Amino acid sequence: MNDEITVLQEEVTAVTPPKPEPDVVTISGDDSGTVAIETADHVIVSGDQQDTAVVTEEKAIVVVSLGEQGPQGPAGADGNFIEVAFAYGDASPAVIATALAGKAVFQVGLHILVPFDGGAPELTIGDASNPDRLMAAHENDPTQVGSNTTAPAYVYGEDTELILTIVPGAGASQGSGLVTLSIQQ
Repeated sequence: MNDEITVLQEEVTAVTPPKPEPDVVTISGDDSGTVAIETADHVIVSGDQQDTAVVTEEKAIVVVSLGEQGPQGPAGADGNFIEVAFAYGDASPAVIATALAGKAVFQVGLHILVPFDGGAPELTIGDASNPDRLMAAHENDPTQVGSNTTAPAYVYGEDTELILTIVPGAGASQGSGLVTLSIQQ
């Protein structure tokens, strides 16, 4: 017995239906604790602060629960971030921040926005005891636009003023930037 198999090949064109425009959802409430979630066409759910509602629309499930507001969250990310502008003619050394006792200086950034044009300029960041403790002169290049970063994670034993020392170089007529510090709170 000899069976023959015939394969027919047809060209199939797939048509993707356009995606529907998303509904605009409005969530509203009042002082009594009543809340409503609505689209342009209908109310999806409403209830008061004692209710927990489960809403099913098509294959999506939305759980809405009302209660008392929780505690305030931690301070934002910039709570321990310090930014200080400097320029070639500024008094030096300059106090740029105070590191509190027992807190770490995690990161130091030196961002040159206008390059220094004097002969052999130097910038250091540290404290009165060690002016380059956090960033030494060899860890940055004030003659080039760009950013230089160190991660000293240095912990001071007592409240300590942090200083920027600027040596603009002989004949300097320009040079500026920003120092950024990330210090533990």
